Amino acid sequence: MVRRFRRLLRWHQYAGSIVKAAKEVLGPSTQVYVVGGAAEGRLTALSDIDFVLVTPNAPQSARDRIRLAILVRDRAVTRYGLPMDYPVDLHVYDPEEFLRARRHYRAIIKVG
Repeated sequence: MVRRFRRLLRWHQYAGSIVKAAKEVLGPSTQVYVVGGAAEGRLTALSDIDFVLVTPNAPQSARDRIRLAILVRDRAVTRYGLPMDYPVDLHVYDPEEFLRARRHYRAIIKVG
């Protein structure tokens, strides 16, 4: 568990992989943020890293958003060095949704 926790604390090293993959899959105007425990400085050994992908190309259906999130993660792993077992959770929003959702996050870190 200590090893996992130390690895989680290095999330900054892996954020670039998510940014590159998100911009490739969702378009160059995509913005990427870290929210949740990583942004708030309250990670635990059981945490994952929550990334919010904000794109005007966000589909309406939850199923299609999940498919895009999976594609971004796969691309980050296969092309940009994200370890396959690194615990990330990707959330896809359009810009308007993100503006509304922002108030629910205690901290937001823009990474791309």
